[in-house]
Amino acid sequence: MAVIRQKEQIGRRTRVVESSCVAGTRCDVTAGNHVITTDEAKGRGGNDEGAPPLFHLTAALAACQTVQIVKVAEAMRFKHGAVNIRATATTDLIDGIEGNRDGVMHFNEAEMFIDIETDEPELKVERLKALSEDRCPVSRLFAEAGYPPKMVWNVLPLTA
Repeated sequence: MAVIRQKEQIGRRTRVVESSCVAGTRCDVTAGNHVITTDEAKGRGGNDEGAPPLFHLTAALAACQTVQIVKVAEAMRFKHGAVNIRATATTDLIDGIEGNRDGVMHFNEAEMFIDIETDEPELKVERLKALSEDRCPVSRLFAEAGYPPKMVWNVLPLTA
C-alpha cells in the first residue's frame, strides 16, 4: 500500500532584518546571513553606495516572481530554460500630513515583463502563469494596495 506524504504546512513565519545607518542615508541591512547596502543617489543626499530602498522593493518583486515561476515549474515538471524578468514600479507624490508640504512617495503601478524559454504546450504555459502569479507575496502587496502588477509574458523557444 502506498503511503501519501503531505508537505509540512509552513503557515505564519516572521522574517527579521536589522538596519544600521552607517553614514548619511546609507544603511547596512542584515537579513539572515546576508548584508544588503542601501543608499540614496548623490542628488538625493546620499553617496550612491547601494541601490535606493525603492529599487530593492522593485527587485524583490522581480526576484519573488522568478522564484515562484521556477518552483511552480518544478512541481509541474515543466521544462524551461532561462527565466528573465524586467520589473518596473512607478511612484508618485501624494499629500502628506500637515507640515509635510513636499508630499510622500506612493507606489501606483507595477509591471513585469517575463521572458521564459520553453517548448511546453500553451495550456501548460497558461497553468504555470496562473499558479506562479498567484503565489508571489510581494506581488500581493501591490495588489492589496490596489495596484496589482501587470504581467506581460513572452514565451521564447527553448534553446539547447
